[in-house]
Amino acid sequence: MTRSPESAWRTRPARWSWLGLLASAALAFVPALAGAKDSTRALQPYKARYQVNYRGLNGGEIESSLSRAAVEGQWLYQTRAYPSLLGRVAVSTQARERAVMQVSPEGVRPMSFDFDDGSSSSTKDVRLRFDWAAGRVTGEAEGVPFEFAVQPGTQDTASVQAAMIVELLAGRAPQGFPIVTGKRLRDYRYWPEGRATIMTPFGQFDTVVWANQRDGSSRVTKVWHAPALGYVPVQAVQYRKGQAEVQMKLLSLQREEGDRG
Repeated sequence: MTRSPESAWRTRPARWSWLGLLASAALAFVPALAGAKDSTRALQPYKARYQVNYRGLNGGEIESSLSRAAVEGQWLYQTRAYPSLLGRVAVSTQARERAVMQVSPEGVRPMSFDFDDGSSSSTKDVRLRFDWAAGRVTGEAEGVPFEFAVQPGTQDTASVQAAMIVELLAGRAPQGFPIVTGKRLRDYRYWPEGRATIMTPFGQFDTVVWANQRDGSSRVTKVWHAPALGYVPVQAVQYRKGQAEVQMKLLSLQREEGDRG
């Protein structure tokens, strides 16, 4: 079965495209983990590439990018896969993910989400359109149209990646988010797990570690965010019943301001 380039390898939902994960979530505290709010820091465009391993085997690479859209205040998040021969069993080299979101100091609000699995058929594709005036999302997933109500703070699987970075930059600690995955609305719980120094192919970084889990799921995703890189994730691991299944590590990073990359 062909899947999203991030859902097949990456974290769910800390699929960054793991640029993942907000706005209206209740906050338990202002954490020392995320650091004090720095009004001079803001979300910045970037392009990141990650090495993906599945149970120790090379799955290939994933590239995700966050850029400013044509409309002021809106951002574009895109992901594409570069699977290995093994990875092509699950992910097409033509698979693409594209999402538009509105970003403000209060958080991130998704506007649209499109996933094309890269095949000639549209049965595995996903399309979402958010109408925040009406408080509803309409879309189509697996060939089935749907529509349902969404509350403020709801994310899609791409916008939640940018939203998590925005929250950390603001010094906030999200407790959880409702996230539209396919044609379903699911609740995810988030919690901090301290600090760690991580070595990646791109270098060594001091990070803050955040975990998330969907209600009722045996899978837990942990994401290592680097404050020195504006909280861009440098590593993510998805665990199932305590065993690591999918691991991603940062290979390269390009920043608009000329940061290392």
